[in-house]
Amino acid sequence: NGAERVIESQLVRSPGVYYNKEIDTMGNRLYDSTVIPNRGAWIELETDASEVVAVRIDRNRKLPATVLVRALGWDTNESILDLFWNGKTDEDGLPVYDERIVRTLEKDTTQSADEALVEIYKKLRPGEPPTVESARNLFDNLFFDARRYDLARVGRYKLNKKLGWRQLE
Repeated sequence: NGAERVIESQLVRSPGVYYNKEIDTMGNRLYDSTVIPNRGAWIELETDASEVVAVRIDRNRKLPATVLVRALGWDTNESILDLFWNGKTDEDGLPVYDERIVRTLEKDTTQSADEALVEIYKKLRPGEPPTVESARNLFDNLFFDARRYDLARVGRYKLNKKLGWRQLE
């Protein structure tokens, strides 16, 4: 006279960064990576067949990855291009930029950090009226509040190891 109990196991992904590369039916290389924190919003980056890098924050709708970069403080196209420049130049000595970043910037409609914050806010809180102040508060709470976003020691170690950075104590 008792209730049967079922135990169902659940896989929990360890904090850190996960990378994946696929080849689509047209032969294009598609990349994606996921930053999984111990606590907080997941960040997923992916390329599509048109070589645009998109970001999803907490599994919401995609937006150009440069919107997230702008919201973090690199608010001009030049500063974003310089951030991702690999040091290559053409025969005239002009910098050669990664085509994916150039195409992503072309798709990005934001022109400042404030516009980027509002764009992210509109994706995460559709239907609510966006203001720069509310967008900044949401962004800061999502990624810069230690109580709400934490990679943990394991996640930080794995991130540093994958990116080739030395461990900070």
